[in-house]
Amino acid sequence: MLAFPADFFTFPLNLIFMVMWVVACSLLWNNCRKSLFVRFLLSPAATFISIGLFLGLCLVVGFTGLRWLAASWFSFVITLLLQTVLLFVIMRGWRVKAASATSPGAVRWRFLLLHVGLLIVVGSAFWGAPDMQTMRMKALSGEACREAYFMDGRQTWLSYDIVLEDFQVQEYPGGVPSAFSAKAVVDGVPVEIRVNHPYTRSFGEDIYLVGYDAAAGSESTYCILEIVREPWKYVTVSGVVLLLAGAVLLFIVGPTKRRES
Repeated sequence: MLAFPADFFTFPLNLIFMVMWVVACSLLWNNCRKSLFVRFLLSPAATFISIGLFLGLCLVVGFTGLRWLAASWFSFVITLLLQTVLLFVIMRGWRVKAASATSPGAVRWRFLLLHVGLLIVVGSAFWGAPDMQTMRMKALSGEACREAYFMDGRQTWLSYDIVLEDFQVQEYPGGVPSAFSAKAVVDGVPVEIRVNHPYTRSFGEDIYLVGYDAAAGSESTYCILEIVREPWKYVTVSGVVLLLAGAVLLFIVGPTKRRES
């Protein structure tokens, strides 16, 4: 299955295409609301198909480890379909239907928070994927290092230096490592990096400690650092916050009850 050329859609192309997609959906909603295509996107069948395919894709990738499937055209089409269905559902249902055409209905806040939050979470992972980068480097003791490698083996160079100053390993009584940490100077800033406690260098860039020279133990002269760049990370966080706010509001107020006519 052909891989989706994600490297081509890095910023700002991904942002431009996202805006074009939103504009196209808005034009369809405003001018072709009664078309067969729009009616299908608003149908229960489209909802079940898009959610079912998306969940199936996540389960297959999660249980089989087929990472190439997540980066394929098949995954691209399924995720875009889910977002499109979500966007049309939001445009249709974000207000209560008014009794008259002259007065707009009240905003359905619970509906809006839950659906917009889900759209942001899915959309940020989709549109932000081309901007995500994961690199690893060997930080040497007392040496300024910039050379790093992407996960596919491609070489790159960081725009700043990383110097390893000290490395410590904590061990269980049997000699098995229980934790390890590194003191380093990152771009002139002294930092301490521990396992599962990354150093946040800048907006959307974190540095993790993932390994060291196990044979040397606490005398290791180098450690393995992982640099993860996720510029859309806080966009995803905002979507999660909206989802939680909608869930709390739904719990407090309860579902909307339909009035008997």
